[in-house]
Amino acid sequence: MIQYALFFIIYSFAGWVVESMFRSLVEKGHPVNSGFLMGPFIPIYGFGALSVMAIGMVTAPYPFPAQLVIFTLFATALEYGTSVLLEKIFGMKLWDYSNYPIYGRHHVRFPLNINGRVCLFFSLFWAGLISFQIFILNPPVTRFISMVPVRIQYIVLFVFLVYLGVDLYFSTQLYLRFAGFLKSVKQLQMGKVTKELQTRLQLLSSNRIMHTFLRPLRAFPHLRDQLSSAWGRMPKGMNSSYLKDIRKVIVEKLPQLKKKNKTGLLKEFFAIGSTIIKRPEYQQLKTIKHHDKDIYTHNLNVAWISFLLAKKFHLHVEEVVKGALLHDFFFYDWRTFRDKDYLLPHGFSHPTISYKNAVKVYGKLTLREKDIILKHMWPLTVIPPRYRESFLVSMVDKALASVESVKAVLPESKRE
Repeated sequence: MIQYALFFIIYSFAGWVVESMFRSLVEKGHPVNSGFLMGPFIPIYGFGALSVMAIGMVTAPYPFPAQLVIFTLFATALEYGTSVLLEKIFGMKLWDYSNYPIYGRHHVRFPLNINGRVCLFFSLFWAGLISFQIFILNPPVTRFISMVPVRIQYIVLFVFLVYLGVDLYFSTQLYLRFAGFLKSVKQLQMGKVTKELQTRLQLLSSNRIMHTFLRPLRAFPHLRDQLSSAWGRMPKGMNSSYLKDIRKVIVEKLPQLKKKNKTGLLKEFFAIGSTIIKRPEYQQLKTIKHHDKDIYTHNLNVAWISFLLAKKFHLHVEEVVKGALLHDFFFYDWRTFRDKDYLLPHGFSHPTISYKNAVKVYGKLTLREKDIILKHMWPLTVIPPRYRESFLVSMVDKALASVESVKAVLPESKRE
C-alpha cells in the first residue's frame, strides 16, 4: 500500500512539471506555477496515474488500444468531475476550454468541448501522457521505489501528508477569499454598491491579502478573464481611492492584465533577426501555408517566445533567435509535396533540409544555431538537443504548433 502512496506523490509532482511547462510556453513566456495548491504538486495527476494502474488490472486481457480508450475516457471524466466539484465549492469556474487564453491576449475555442470543462484536444493529450506513463515512466519509477528502504518510504509519506494537509487548508482558504473578492467586483460592475461592500473592498485595499490573490490569477487564466472583464465594465464614477489601490496591486504584479510596452524588446528582437528576415528568400516563406497561417508567421512566433524565455533564463539570446527563425526554412507545402531526395517523411527530413537551406543562403552557422535547427523535432531526431537553447526552441515549437494546429480547424471568427 505504501508503494501506491509513493506513486501518487511522484505522479502528482510529474503532473505539476508537465502542466507548468505547457502553461509557461503557451502564455507567452511567463513562468507559471500551475495547479490549485501552492506547492509543486497537482493531486489529480496522482489520482489519474493510480486509477490507470487499477483499471489496467481489470482490462489486462484487452489489447492496448482498447485499454487506452478506457483510460482516456476515465481521465476525461475525472477532469470533468473535478471541474464541477471545484465550481460547487468555490462558486466560480477555474478553467474553460470554450474560451481558452493562449500566448498574449488571444483566445481559442477548442472544438468538441463539453461545457468548457473537457475537450477532445486535451483528452488526446491525456492519452499521450497515459501512454508515456505506462511505457516510459512506470518501469524506472517502480525500480526507484523498490530501492528506497521501507522506513524511508514511511517517513516520506508522513512528511508529504503533513505538507498536503497544510497546503490544502491554506489554498482552500485563499480561493474562498478570492471567490468573495471576485463576487464583490462583479457586484460593483452591476452597480450594486452597498456600504457593506465598499467597506469590505476598502479593507482589502490596505491588506496584504491582495498580494496573495495574485496566486489564483496566475494559476488559472479563466479567472483573469473574469476579473478583467468585470473590471473593464465598471460603471463610470467608480474611481474610489481603494479601488485604485486594489487595481494597482494586481496590475503591477501581473503582466498579463496590463498593456505592457514591449517596444524596447521588439526593437532588440528585430535588431537580431533583421538580417535573416529581410532577405527575399525568407520573405518567400509568407506564401507557403503552415498550420493556421504560413511558415513565416510560425517562425516569427516561435522566435519571439523563445527570445523572451531566453532572456528570462539568461541563455544565448542571439543564437536562439537566429536558430528559431531558421528552424522551418523550407520552400514547399509539406501536405502536398515530398522531397524525393529524402526517404523519411517530412517530420524527420525537414530539419536537415532547413539547415542546408540556411547555410546556402546565410553562410556558416554557429554550433548552437545548427543544433537548434537540426534537433527542433526531437524526439523524432534520435539524438537529443545538445544545448539548453536547442531544447528551449524545440519545446516552444511543439507548444505553438499544437495551438496553431487547433486554430487551423476553427472558423476564422472563433480564433481570437
